[in-house]
Amino acid sequence: MLTVTCKACGGANTFEQPYAYHAGFGNQGFLYNDAGTLTLIWSSYDPTYVSIVGHKHPWALSAAERSALEQALKPSPAGDRWRFANAPRCFTCGEPIGKSITRDVSYLLYPGSIKTEKQDGGEGLGAWVQEGGTSG
Repeated sequence: MLTVTCKACGGANTFEQPYAYHAGFGNQGFLYNDAGTLTLIWSSYDPTYVSIVGHKHPWALSAAERSALEQALKPSPAGDRWRFANAPRCFTCGEPIGKSITRDVSYLLYPGSIKTEKQDGGEGLGAWVQEGGTSG
């Protein structure tokens, strides 16, 4: 279990993971929803991802490529958007408890998050892309 203490309220945010996962080691991308309480994880080699932005790791995308991916994605289960600028947030007060993918390649896996990788039982990122959201 990993506990991240919120600097704003002192709340203990506990995650069922041993440490913050490093996306670079797993060749993964991740985004948090607008509320900062869900994580979307995918493979940098997922065919749907590659069809949208090409063969680039998610943390190395240009602003235009980030926007293209954000616009292609369906809303999160909470009904809000997945965005590169979103940071993970405290369960208690909602203040940031970490950094977005544009500032750090380590992520927290919130309960109810979406793992799209097939080895994790996911359907691939394509299940989270709106119809017409890919270029190829």
